Amino acid sequence: MSTEHSIVNLLTGYRVVLMVENQAQLLRVARMARSHVLLFSHGNLFDFLPWLQQSSRDAYAVYIDIDHMNGVHADATALRYLAEQLHVAGIVSTNPQILATAKTFGLETILQLFAADSMGLESMLETIDPATIDLFSISPGLVIPYISASITRILPHKFIGSGLISTEQQIQAILRAGAIGVAVRQSDLWS
Repeated sequence: MSTEHSIVNLLTGYRVVLMVENQAQLLRVARMARSHVLLFSHGNLFDFLPWLQQSSRDAYAVYIDIDHMNGVHADATALRYLAEQLHVAGIVSTNPQILATAKTFGLETILQLFAADSMGLESMLETIDPATIDLFSISPGLVIPYISASITRILPHKFIGSGLISTEQQIQAILRAGAIGVAVRQSDLWS
């Protein structure tokens, strides 16, 4: 993936990642000009295929949450299809092996981490190859302002926040705590 289309570079302007779960949300995205980063999660890939196959989506970097997307299995064949046929920018997963495979197809990789405690985060980080991860997604995002010192100390890459975010104030607190972006499901927070 070229660096100008990297999520890290795209989030330097508008820092909200739009989490799209259905076609109604996708229609709202089409009317928005601010964000260039979409995360398709908890939907059915087949519902999004017509849009993904259109040339008009080239203005967006699309990421697929492979652990939660129906209609696609997290294996090498599916990752190759997403990269070569649908031209998605990257994959989100909790599984480092899936992300390592995605990397071989030129996909950007985001490791989803659940922040139960700092020891759990440190243990998880000991088991991964940082070269296969481009970005971390910390969930629930609401904990980031409270554990930002330990996150920035132990993470080898930049991170975004996701999960349980429901207000603009929460978004701003997460960004002030060091996240480069915030993934948000609620479409009223997209603008």
